[in-house]
Amino acid sequence: MKLVNAFRQSERWMDQCIELINTLSIPKSNRALVATALHQLSVEHYVGIHVLVDAGVYSSAFALYRSQLEAYIRGAWFHRCATDVQVQNFISGQKPPGIEKQMSALENIGAFEPGSLVSFKEMTWIKLCDFTHGGEIQVKVRASTFGDVDQDFKEEHVVSMLEASAITALMACVGLAAVTESEQVAIKLQEVFNTVYQSVV
Repeated sequence: MKLVNAFRQSERWMDQCIELINTLSIPKSNRALVATALHQLSVEHYVGIHVLVDAGVYSSAFALYRSQLEAYIRGAWFHRCATDVQVQNFISGQKPPGIEKQMSALENIGAFEPGSLVSFKEMTWIKLCDFTHGGEIQVKVRASTFGDVDQDFKEEHVVSMLEASAITALMACVGLAAVTESEQVAIKLQEVFNTVYQSVV
């Protein structure tokens, strides 16, 4: 029942956040283009996770969360921290700094509490990579008993992952509003999220 309720909350939030961000107009600059594309990708990954949970394909949903989070962090970094040269180099095919450097830069400009992103990465990144790359966790939840190979995720873990994905989608949507300098949309997004997720925020 918890998962059913979490899915319904996610569906309400997903529909309303997409409706709101579809009202935004992207400024004509390379920085805005890159940042909005990455934030939109993060939201799209959230939609993918939602659809996968609905289909009961939990392993793939967990694997996609790292990509969602990474797209958001990268989008925020390109918007707030990257130099014009780094933006142009990325468009030309050069890789940006690693995610830990991006997180540190975002903390240094005050976008997040000092140490919050880096400590979050230290606590979760190994598990997120494990899910993404078919590591130990993915094996254990699929082969918990000899003779049968099937995923065996606990409901509370799926609920937590879906809620984490919804929160990351909120950050990406607010990031989109920031790039487009739409403070009213950012405020409305937070209000809608709080209404939908009163029990988890």
